[in-house]
Amino acid sequence: MLTKFIPYSTISQDVYERLIFSPLQQALGATTWQRINRQLRDYEYYGGKQHVNPETGQLVTAEDMPRPPGLDYDPTRFPTNYFKSFIDKKARWLMGGQHGINVPTPQEPTPEQAQMASAYEALLYQLWRENKMRTALTRAARDYLIARRVVCKIVFDVNSGKLRWVWRPDAEFVPEYSDADATLMNGGHFITQIEEDGRTLIHKESFTLENGVCYYDDGIYNEALERLDKNEDGSKKKPIPMGLDFLPIVTFAVPGLSGEEMDTSEIEAMRAVTDRLNAMNEDAADSLKFEMFAMTAFLNVPPGTADKVQIAPGASLEVVAGHNSDVKPDVKRIEGTFSWSAAFDAQYSRLKAALHEITSLPNVVPQELNFGGLNGDALHVLFQSIIQETEEHWLEWQDGLQELHEKSIRYLQARANRAVFAYDKTVIRSITDYTNEIKFVLPLPDNRASLVELLSLETANGFESIAGAMRRLGVENVAAKKAEISEETAANRAVTDPYQSAE
Repeated sequence: MLTKFIPYSTISQDVYERLIFSPLQQALGATTWQRINRQLRDYEYYGGKQHVNPETGQLVTAEDMPRPPGLDYDPTRFPTNYFKSFIDKKARWLMGGQHGINVPTPQEPTPEQAQMASAYEALLYQLWRENKMRTALTRAARDYLIARRVVCKIVFDVNSGKLRWVWRPDAEFVPEYSDADATLMNGGHFITQIEEDGRTLIHKESFTLENGVCYYDDGIYNEALERLDKNEDGSKKKPIPMGLDFLPIVTFAVPGLSGEEMDTSEIEAMRAVTDRLNAMNEDAADSLKFEMFAMTAFLNVPPGTADKVQIAPGASLEVVAGHNSDVKPDVKRIEGTFSWSAAFDAQYSRLKAALHEITSLPNVVPQELNFGGLNGDALHVLFQSIIQETEEHWLEWQDGLQELHEKSIRYLQARANRAVFAYDKTVIRSITDYTNEIKFVLPLPDNRASLVELLSLETANGFESIAGAMRRLGVENVAAKKAEISEETAANRAVTDPYQSAE
C-alpha cells in the first residue's frame, strides 16, 4: 500500500463542515476553509508563485503566465521574491539567537528544591537537544510568520521511549474552542490529504478533551467522508483515552487585536508591495529592451526596403530614390533617452523602504556605515524597531514554550511506568513545580565583554548574585557550573597551601 502526503492541497469547505463541526457550527467550517485557503496561497507565494493567471485566478510561476491579449511579444515575467527574503530575515531575528532555559528557585532554596530545579533544567535542555530546537524554532518561526500561527504536537515514541515535538503548519490544523470561552481549546484536529493506491483520501488525527480526559482518534476517510480504517474484527474504531488531562498541543499565534484569532495585516501588506516591486522590475526589463535596441525609420523608400535590412555591426543599406525625384528617401535611427530611470529609481526606493517599514527590518547594513565600529548600545538604537517587535513576539513564544515544557513533563510523568523509557524516572517523578523561563537572546554581535563587566560591578556592589549573573550570561546549568568552579578553586588552594600534607 503506497501512501503519500499531498503538500498544501486545498480541501473543500464541505469537508470541514461535515468532518469537524456539528450542524450548529457550520459557519465555522466556512471560516476555517477561508483561513486555510488563504494560508495555502501565502505558502505558494513564499515559494515563488507570485503571478496570478487571469484565466484561472490561481497563483502560478512566472514561466506559466500566458501572454496578455493584444501584445505581439512575450513580456518579461520573474519574481523578485522580497516576500521570502523578508520572512526569512524576520524568522532569524526571532530565533537566531542562542536562547536558553532557566528554572527559577526561591531566594533561599532548600537542597531538595535546588536539586529539583537543576534536574528539571537539565532535562529541558536534553529535550531541546533531542528535538534539535535551534533548527526547529527557526523553521517554526517561518511558518509562524507566513500562516500567522504554528502548532507543536507532543508525541511519545513507544519504540525509543523519547518525547518528540512535532511542528506542523497551521494550514493542517483545525482548533475546536469551547462555546463558553472562545479562548479555551477543547480539541484540535490535523487534517491532510493523502494519495493511497491511486486514490485521494483524507487523514484526520484528532485530540479532544471530554470531562477532563484527553481522547485520541486517527482515521482515514474517502471523498464521501466514509471512514475506511476499522478494527481487526471489522468494528468501527472509537477514540481512545490517552491518560492525560490536557491536550498535547501548543499553538503559537501572531498577536493582534483583542478578539482576533491571528493578525494577517502585515502579510497582506507585504504581498501588495512585493507585487508592485515585481511589476516594476518586469516593466523596467521590457523598457530596457526597447530603449537599448533603437527603431529604424525608413522614410519615402521603395516598398520592401525594410525587409532587406541586416541587423549586424557595420551593416549598410543602399536606398534608391523613387520616381518622384523631389522626395528624397531617408533612413533614421530613433534612439531612447532613458529619461524614466531617475523616476523609476525613486519610486522603487520608496516601495522598498515601505517594505522595510511594514516589517520593521532596518533599511541599513552596519558593515556599510562609513564610521568606526558600533558598540552594543549603538546597535540597539539602530535596530530599535525590529528589537521592539521581536520582543513582542517573544511574549507569545515565552508563554507557548513554557506551556510546551510543562505539558511535556506531565506527559512523561503519565508514561513513567513504560518499560521503554529514555529518561530518569526518579527525576521525572520528583518534579512538582513546572515553572520555567526562556532566556531569549537577540541575534546581534556578541557584546559579552561589556556584559561581564556590568555583571562584575553588580555582583561586587551586592546588586546581583553569582547565580543570577551566570543565568544572564546564558550558563546552561548554573548549579553544575558553580560546583565545577568550587572544585577548581579548592584544587588550586590545595596546591598553593604550604600546610597541605604531601601525598
